[in-house]
Amino acid sequence: MNSTLDKFFSKKQITNGKRKSSKDESEKKEKQSKKKLDKLESPKKTITADKIKDETQIDHSFLSFESFIDYLGTWKEPLKSYLNSEKMKSIYKFISKEYSNKNILPSKDLIFNAFDKTAFDYLKVVLIGQDPYPTPGNAMGLSFSVPRGISVPKSLQNIYKCLEKDGKVTFKAPKHGDLTKWASQGVFLLNATLTVEANKANSHKKSGWTDFTDFVIKTISDKTEGIVFLLWGNYAIEKKKFIDAKKHFIIENIHPSPLAASKGDFTQSKQFSEINDILMKEGKTPIDWNLGD
Repeated sequence: MNSTLDKFFSKKQITNGKRKSSKDESEKKEKQSKKKLDKLESPKKTITADKIKDETQIDHSFLSFESFIDYLGTWKEPLKSYLNSEKMKSIYKFISKEYSNKNILPSKDLIFNAFDKTAFDYLKVVLIGQDPYPTPGNAMGLSFSVPRGISVPKSLQNIYKCLEKDGKVTFKAPKHGDLTKWASQGVFLLNATLTVEANKANSHKKSGWTDFTDFVIKTISDKTEGIVFLLWGNYAIEKKKFIDAKKHFIIENIHPSPLAASKGDFTQSKQFSEINDILMKEGKTPIDWNLGD
């Protein structure tokens, strides 16, 4: 690791976009986007541990390619060039074969859950994880999130502690780890790799997913403005090369995992209130970080 990145272990850094925007125009755009999102979203289903368990059994059938990419919803148009490429077809072939004879997580209808829960035109924050939880029943297609009924992972416990210690945020840690409420407010919970074989962490790292999600990050950077990118740990920080810091805001920190504790105290950061400060300056509605019981 170079000396510049070493600084990120002790203190997060924020790169502020230099763009000057009209508050009125931003508020108008957000209202239009929210109205569009309300029309597009189907009734929310609650994701529970039992439902995940039922859906992660080996299913010897798989979606057609058209049905597969349909799960991308509002993201299909901005990602069109990649979806029409041989790269995406190669990912599909790999994934369909894997789902046909192995226990792959998450269930096939949740592979693009992050895209489904956060419409492209309603995007505010991007939080990048690495790959889904490999324990059956835990993966739900949202980075750092687990369904209700599953014990809250230690990394997410530290995220909750960080929120509780942030004096400008009113937050009470819930007993669950379902982050769907954040996603529905514009927090894009993206894993770099979208699938994994059960009990084999990072087993799909060569599937082509990272090339796809790198394209997603660059597309967000190119086609939007004023997005807050939250990069935790070296793996996520490396994605900074796809982000235009003149148009967007980048917050870097150590990873919330207890394994990174020797590099600093993640929980002492005020990053969540800083995200809301940025959003308000951009004329956007701040995130309600509370997740309820």
